[in-house]
Amino acid sequence: MENIGEIHQATRKEISQIASFIASAPVIHRHLDWRNTLEWLESSPFLILSDSRGICAILVAAPDPPGFAWVRCFAVAKNVSPDSAWGLLSNYAESILSPLGAKLVAVGLQEWFSRVLIHHGFTTKQKIVVLEWYHRSVLPCQPGPEILLRPMGEQDLAEVSEVDRLAFEPLWVNSLPSLEAAFLQADHASVVVLNNHIIGYELSTAAQYNAHLARLAVLPEFRHQAIARSLVTEMLADYTRRGIFQVTVNTQNDNQASLHLYKSLGFRPTFEEYPVLYK
Repeated sequence: MENIGEIHQATRKEISQIASFIASAPVIHRHLDWRNTLEWLESSPFLILSDSRGICAILVAAPDPPGFAWVRCFAVAKNVSPDSAWGLLSNYAESILSPLGAKLVAVGLQEWFSRVLIHHGFTTKQKIVVLEWYHRSVLPCQPGPEILLRPMGEQDLAEVSEVDRLAFEPLWVNSLPSLEAAFLQADHASVVVLNNHIIGYELSTAAQYNAHLARLAVLPEFRHQAIARSLVTEMLADYTRRGIFQVTVNTQNDNQASLHLYKSLGFRPTFEEYPVLYK
């Protein structure tokens, strides 16, 4: 690390070098993100650690939602210590984030990354757990005749964003730009409407043989009224009709309501889990 010279905020003119570095970096963490790393380029901090040979490491951690700066990408070149690079880059990032009242948060998708974070004072807040549904019969659910379940449209996204903001604790809120990216990538997206207002929504992605329930939210005042159940059962029924019989979902290990819902619908733990770490 003795040859590393400087840290600076990335610029758009560096996009080719950054893209090449990320594509070839032997050590890399990528967040479970709707947006490509390069889409954060004009956000801060998007930091480059470099020396005379070029890029040594990258840290991307823009605060989104406000107050929380998820580590979107941390990539390190060959022969550069991830621990040392993290120390330099995270200190610089914190000098940017602290005046904004934002703190670094990360998902430990790989053991090496979790070890680096813990070495630098991060602790586990909770864990993301994975559950799987496989070709089990699910009874359709209709919460009430006055409630409409219909496909989500692009015109719904602003209202869906407000549902998301009210449904989740701040750490887990998705901003409108993130939800717009999610909608564009979704294979199945539905909303529940009452009196012309959206009270819940679901977004799922799919591959050829499996699908993933990526987002599920219901306004707090309408919980325990089978709204979430109706969204999930409609999604499962649609995938079953299309010949997709395997569906996964992620939730937090301390979210008992979510775990109860999914298990009651036949989802079973896969025993995959990933720590959510923060300082």
